[in-house]
Amino acid sequence: MKHVVTSILSAAILVGCSPSPEGGTANDSVSTRVQDARTRNDGPAMWVAKDHDSTLYIFGTVHLLPDDLTWQRDDMRQAFDNAGTIFFEVDTGPRGQIDATVLTTSLGLRNDGLRLSDRLDNYQLNLLEAAANNGGLTIASLDGMKPWLAAEFLTFAAAQNAGLSSDLSADEALKSRASRSGKNVVYLESLEDQIRASADLPEFIQLDILTETMEQFSILGRDATDIAEQWSVGGTDYLTEKLIRPMKARAPEVFNGLLRDRNRNWVAPLSRFMDDSGTGFVAVGTAHLLGEDSLLTGLREQGYSVQRYHAFKGENVIDTVDAKIQRTR
Repeated sequence: MKHVVTSILSAAILVGCSPSPEGGTANDSVSTRVQDARTRNDGPAMWVAKDHDSTLYIFGTVHLLPDDLTWQRDDMRQAFDNAGTIFFEVDTGPRGQIDATVLTTSLGLRNDGLRLSDRLDNYQLNLLEAAANNGGLTIASLDGMKPWLAAEFLTFAAAQNAGLSSDLSADEALKSRASRSGKNVVYLESLEDQIRASADLPEFIQLDILTETMEQFSILGRDATDIAEQWSVGGTDYLTEKLIRPMKARAPEVFNGLLRDRNRNWVAPLSRFMDDSGTGFVAVGTAHLLGEDSLLTGLREQGYSVQRYHAFKGENVIDTVDAKIQRTR
């Protein structure tokens, strides 16, 4: 079950959207933005970490993408191919999907004899009916869910209406590539940990997220498309302003559960990798790599220096940044 990947987008709707920064709008066409990005030597954001015998590339992904977006840069592919160990958030393969279904059933479906509709007022019930109809879902299917899961199903439905899919996401593409290449794959957390980041939120917060998701249903797909476009051209400033800072300021409990705490948990296994020798590649949601509480900040707090590695496509365009992670203590 792949609906759990929409948690951050669902939560972002709760805190609203920020305008695009100067220098381009989120509504520019994908092809135009990608071409502009190549001119500026930008692409999906990637960082690189090095010490005397280890290299760790850190690549931000997006979990929902249109099927016509070309995002795999030559230097990203080369970095991936050079890595022996690949780090992902969670296992979403066949076994992982079975586990996710079991966990979602136990953590996302009501078993207390109550229905979702029992927790909604007339206004919210009308919103639920409209959003369900527009998303091709039934009230009956949503009524047996807890608010967090209903919000994720609606977000996923809105993304599908906009032509976005998790089946063709950057995460799934890189997992397939890792499997076909015989890479050593390490998962940074369990599926239960990831699902509980949403399921363990207090019910009043879940209901707030659900209500905002229903109210904003008609623009959810557009927002998800904006995120995908900005990601594809390395728009980290835009994504930080649109997703990270509003969520942290207006919904700190959501921010801490979905991003900050998980980032902190991931620092340890990556630091252990750097203590050994070899080349690794990290692929996690780009939201985990943005802002003051990011995974990159966690690495810096361990005494490393982390810098952006600017992606480019083509030969002899420009030298990439020689960014390194080095122990300072």
